[in-house]
Amino acid sequence: MTLDLRFPSDPRLLQIVRSVVGQMSALCGFEDEETQFIVLAVDEACANIIRHSYCGRADGEIRLTCAARDERIEFVLVDWGRAPCEPGRLQPRSLEEVRPGGLGMHLIQSIMDEVRYRFGERENELYLAKSLPRRKIHSGVVTE
Repeated sequence: MTLDLRFPSDPRLLQIVRSVVGQMSALCGFEDEETQFIVLAVDEACANIIRHSYCGRADGEIRLTCAARDERIEFVLVDWGRAPCEPGRLQPRSLEEVRPGGLGMHLIQSIMDEVRYRFGERENELYLAKSLPRRKIHSGVVTE
């Protein structure tokens, strides 16, 4: 099961994205608490795209692909803004550095099982994956 969503880089629309991610996660059998964490990770990734790739502009475009696979749920975020930094230099800041903000990458990496970034000349891509719980989805029906 795959769902594609394209939306402007307007923070007001993130509530729709959170709803879609939450529903997909629930359909895949994640419990409420884990679903909330997944929603938080994807929401933080979208906010980072808006903040860093589009510099806060609401006229950019973001594409979100949600896919339920046999063993994992995947989220791919693509934007056409500027690369937030040089490839290979995207690292979370030290947790010992006390200041507001800047913890989104730590959050995303601690929630998701796999996180990959790809910055191209024309587009940026963020891949997030989380292994499914023991329950799996088969033809739209969650089983134990």
